[in-house]
Amino acid sequence: MPIDSGGSNNMKTEKNRFKSFLITVFLGNQYAKLTVIEDQVRYLTLNFVFIISSIPLIIFGYTVIITEPVRAYIDFGIAAACIISVLLMRSPKVPFDYIPYAPVTIFALYCVYLLYVGSYSLWIAVWLFAVPPICIFMCKFVVGLIHSLIGLAGIITFLFLFPRSYLFSQVRLRIFFAYLLILGLIIVYDRITMIKAKKEKHLRNELTQERDVIQTMKDNINQGIFMMDKEMKILPNFSKPLITILSYYDSELTGKNFLDILSSSLDAKQLQTMKGYFSMVFSKSKSQKVLAAANPISEFSYKVDNRTKTLITRFNLIEQVDSEPVIIGIIQDITREKEYEQELQAQKDAQELEMKNMFDVIQIDPLVFNDFIDDTEANFNYINDILKDRSLTERHVLTKFFQNIHAIKANALILGLETFGKKLHALEDEIKAASNQESITPEDVLDLALKLENIMREKDTYMKVVRKIEAYKTSNQMDTILTYTLTKAVEKLSAETQKKAELKAGQVDLSILESKLRKPIKDILFQCVRNSFYHGIEPVDERIEKNKRPTSLLVFSIKNIDGKAEVTFSDDGRGLDWEKIKSRYIALHPDAKNINSKTLLSAIFMPEFSTSSKTTELAGRGVGLSLVKDLIKEHSGTIKVDSSDSGLTFKFTFPLAS
Repeated sequence: MPIDSGGSNNMKTEKNRFKSFLITVFLGNQYAKLTVIEDQVRYLTLNFVFIISSIPLIIFGYTVIITEPVRAYIDFGIAAACIISVLLMRSPKVPFDYIPYAPVTIFALYCVYLLYVGSYSLWIAVWLFAVPPICIFMCKFVVGLIHSLIGLAGIITFLFLFPRSYLFSQVRLRIFFAYLLILGLIIVYDRITMIKAKKEKHLRNELTQERDVIQTMKDNINQGIFMMDKEMKILPNFSKPLITILSYYDSELTGKNFLDILSSSLDAKQLQTMKGYFSMVFSKSKSQKVLAAANPISEFSYKVDNRTKTLITRFNLIEQVDSEPVIIGIIQDITREKEYEQELQAQKDAQELEMKNMFDVIQIDPLVFNDFIDDTEANFNYINDILKDRSLTERHVLTKFFQNIHAIKANALILGLETFGKKLHALEDEIKAASNQESITPEDVLDLALKLENIMREKDTYMKVVRKIEAYKTSNQMDTILTYTLTKAVEKLSAETQKKAELKAGQVDLSILESKLRKPIKDILFQCVRNSFYHGIEPVDERIEKNKRPTSLLVFSIKNIDGKAEVTFSDDGRGLDWEKIKSRYIALHPDAKNINSKTLLSAIFMPEFSTSSKTTELAGRGVGLSLVKDLIKEHSGTIKVDSSDSGLTFKFTFPLAS
């Protein structure tokens, strides 16, 4: 039978409306605006006391209105004060704390009046004993204590100074001390409650602060932190980086099975292994060290959105009091780090190969080596010719191919070119395997030819090594001269400015210094050094205050990046002073509007633009950086500037002649 969900929802709606109606009638709209639990309790209590008290007071007043009209009017007055207070509690214009003052004051005076009248026997004592707790609770401590002391003064007055009842004269000491005892207990209880409330508030604030700090830490570290239960479901309150790392929406992660997330990256067997691993974590059958070593996905490839990320993970068991234990997981994306490692390894392999080739070449007589290169070129050209010869069969081509490769390999091994020879030997094995086939296709021959072409590129590296060796004497002098010139400039500027600095040369591509870019690069670097001393490097005292090395570091490099000359110069000074630059720019362009950082950055390369307060023989005329800009433009280059409190970096890029 289908369930009428619509009817159920209507019933819930009607119940909620009725509940809201009752709350509005008995509590008013102001109750919903209270957020502190102590205020809510006081509001509920006052509302209840005022409503409940007004009913018997009206009844009492009505029963004695003929015999004791004064007492009846007092009962009616207190009832009216209670009703008015209930109405005032519902008004947002009247401060909530002031509302109980009038009815409580009337009640306290009424109790004293009953004591003065001396009727109702010991019932008067009961009302009197109710004064301290009612006053202090409803009017808070200070005002309530004043009311209680007024009541105490009334007791002293009418029990000891003007006693009117024989009964009271017999028990007046007991009433007096009982009142004092109740007042004292109420004061102690209120103070203890207040101290407890302050401590609880302090602890809540500390817990809130700690929670905020922990959440901030979770959201700002580059790790995804989360918890999951025994069903491997991700619990709420995970760190924000987890969303980016796993490439999921926030709403999708909560309650998601962790193994379901990994299902696209792990096969069925691996997922089963992960289930067993998490079972071991929950059962604590192994030590944390063993579990960390046994983690099947301590590092793994995570596939999502047609991408593959490299992630590392750690899992720990967290046991909670009065709650089920959970696993806390930490995931970090190391994809970029892995890519860097691969790039560095590729560079390392290339450098090792270059060193090996250089070591092989320098042991060979140049004439013998040139003869080997000529023979290799001849064999390679012959292979290209037979590949184009349509009259030869594939098997015939392969035979000629094999013969010439063997000849090149033999010559390479005789000269000691082991790396080159081993690659040719491996190619021979592939040629032989292809030859043993019943039929040889053109695609087989083409595939072998492409592999030979890749191997011949290594022959080109040998040629580069030879050219480097031949140009060594002149080339190695060029970078030495450049470094020497810049070092002398640093020494002279250090003496003039009383600033300490040292120059460090990074990677310098000698082929670039052999090109027509040598002179403009030298002039640009010289201007950069001067600019650092006069605008970037701080005095020694200032650097020490900033916890920097007393001696500044200037670094330059000249690299060939993707067929372009990349010249980098950096210092570890204060960076660009944007306020000075802006002030100088406004002074030169008083009508300028919408001045942004791009405008100011362009300004420092303008002729005669300088933030220096004085002109010296080497700086202050605003010519240096404008010269740099002209040199860059003349050689079709580009400029990139990176400035921060840690220093300034210029990056100049020039096209290299092909």
